[in-house]
Amino acid sequence: MLYNYVSILDSCEPFVIAHRGFSSSLPTQVRGVTIPPANIIDPQLSEHADFLRLLSHLDKLCFGPNGMSMPSWVFYDCAVMPGGFFGFGIRAAALEPWCLEAMAVPAGYTGLVPISQFIAIPMLGGFAHGDVPDTWLTYSVESINQVSPGFAPAGILKLTLALGLRIFPIQTLYGTTQWRSHKLTTYVDLGPVELVTAYTPAHSLPRTFSFRIAIEDVHLETLLASPRVHPTAPPPNAWLDPDDRDALIRLQHEIEAGAKVHLVGQPQHYGSAIRIPIHRQHAGQAAVRKLVVGTDQRGGAA
Repeated sequence: MLYNYVSILDSCEPFVIAHRGFSSSLPTQVRGVTIPPANIIDPQLSEHADFLRLLSHLDKLCFGPNGMSMPSWVFYDCAVMPGGFFGFGIRAAALEPWCLEAMAVPAGYTGLVPISQFIAIPMLGGFAHGDVPDTWLTYSVESINQVSPGFAPAGILKLTLALGLRIFPIQTLYGTTQWRSHKLTTYVDLGPVELVTAYTPAHSLPRTFSFRIAIEDVHLETLLASPRVHPTAPPPNAWLDPDDRDALIRLQHEIEAGAKVHLVGQPQHYGSAIRIPIHRQHAGQAAVRKLVVGTDQRGGAA
């Protein structure tokens, strides 16, 4: 599947950021892509300060317009210390002048310039089955193409996410994103996206949804292939207007009452209107399905 991404692999270098107590347990090769030893970066060493500042600048470019840029102390305390990063970069000497300016690369810098990153943090529930967490939170996934189209090769965000989900031992992925974010389409390509929240008042942007996805090899292959319809997605039985605040609140109340709601396809655009296909099971339907799945044909426990 990676043959479709050869232009990225030919021009970009993968990197990992993790403190030394964690990085030694991570693989240095994933799906045939090798991470050079020099690109396994310990954020607690001062020699990497310039690279980390560039990474912080990338985050500011991508999230600053939404008022969600990350202060350096949040970057370090909440992302670097408890989690890990995977991404791609390009050597400064290989970048055009406008690219160097866009990323605020300091004069004389010759190192790696980050163009994408996936940040993941293990969640407490993920330790239930052993010492190695299998449940993680997507703290961030971003690429420079979000704000400077044509800077990096096409597809860089999807490849970063797909490989990042294999660098770290992730079986269940949680995350949050805004309903109008272009990254919604990327998550849907992973498979049916179960909504944990549809409307999130605790977030600074309440029209944010929280989600959960079970990560399997088929999901990663589908993410990279980007089919029109995901093979494991049920057909939609409703359409959601992400700009309708009241509809999001009603859906949130349904989830709180026990409904199971999945995003099952790409947003459809009709002029200025957007509709997102969803599959909704009300609380009673979800309970019946769980009972049927857990019972064999003779009526006994499966």
